[in-house]
Amino acid sequence: MAHGQHVKPHYTPPLGQVNHWAGKSTDAERPDGNASGIVKRYKMHKRASDKPLDMGLIDTCYAQAISYTAKAHGLRGLAFIAGLLGAGFSIFFAFFTAPEIYFWPTRSALDIPLWFFPPLFFALGVFFIVWTIRLEFFRPLDEPTIFDRQHRKVYRFFCEAQPGLKGLFQPWPMRACEYDWDLIDVEHNATLVTTGATVRREHALIFMVRRSADDPTIIDSFTIGNALILVLDDAVDAAWEHIRRFMEEGGAHLTPGESLPTDEPVQSLWQRLRNVTPLSRNYWLWWREQLPLMLLAHALLPLSVVFIGLWIFFGWLSVKTSRPVEWPAEVLEALGPVSPY
Repeated sequence: MAHGQHVKPHYTPPLGQVNHWAGKSTDAERPDGNASGIVKRYKMHKRASDKPLDMGLIDTCYAQAISYTAKAHGLRGLAFIAGLLGAGFSIFFAFFTAPEIYFWPTRSALDIPLWFFPPLFFALGVFFIVWTIRLEFFRPLDEPTIFDRQHRKVYRFFCEAQPGLKGLFQPWPMRACEYDWDLIDVEHNATLVTTGATVRREHALIFMVRRSADDPTIIDSFTIGNALILVLDDAVDAAWEHIRRFMEEGGAHLTPGESLPTDEPVQSLWQRLRNVTPLSRNYWLWWREQLPLMLLAHALLPLSVVFIGLWIFFGWLSVKTSRPVEWPAEVLEALGPVSPY
């Protein structure tokens, strides 16, 4: 889909309205300088850092393009486990409280709101399960973003999640979109997170896509990296600077000293299970490098065995049900052959 042909569902105005909540990508409507929210709006021709970094996220290079991966195979399965825990708690609470609520010997008008609690928590449990199934299974194996400096284009491949409760039960199609580099604004966004005892910021590198050169209405947005990698302001600046130099100044494909990751074959369920047993050399390596975590895991062996077993199984199932990334022929033709770096 060419630039302007696709509008992210989250940015589609409600029926009968012209504008949506996201508004327009302008300095006036999206001012920066905040501790939370928009920290900074970058400029294409202004350096953001003296030390650009690719963060190890580039997995494919072309003569005039780089591809950023969104693979996180090691984290697959975790969302579904969290969904199971949330669903289990909600459904248990619904069935545990239902007899007491519906069979109390005395009734009053004050009891009526309580009648909605069991079905509400049951529905919440179903929502957790369905939502995490959609997040984990039958998605693309990767959702890459390619920066093409020769044609000044950005190509995205992604699974388009539909917003809202209704969208949870609608199709989530795979999309391949092309954007004009000159119609993209880049922001450093941050969210304040508090635990009650501490306050920290989670950072994100956001790319905002404008509709056209004359219309700055936001039609899409995407990110590079995640909060686990972009832990500081400087990391966000460095990640953006690598992309900026590559696109604007003919910069290097990779950070000096970095190399492309090697594609490892998808492991079978047995291979994944074997990796966490004493039969694997990684097991003894973890004892040397992660001694406190290994001691804790073995002290809580009954719980850790169940958790790790579920994680391995659902992670394997998530990868097994993944769908391959198939770029349109015109994108592959524009990029040319893969280059070794």
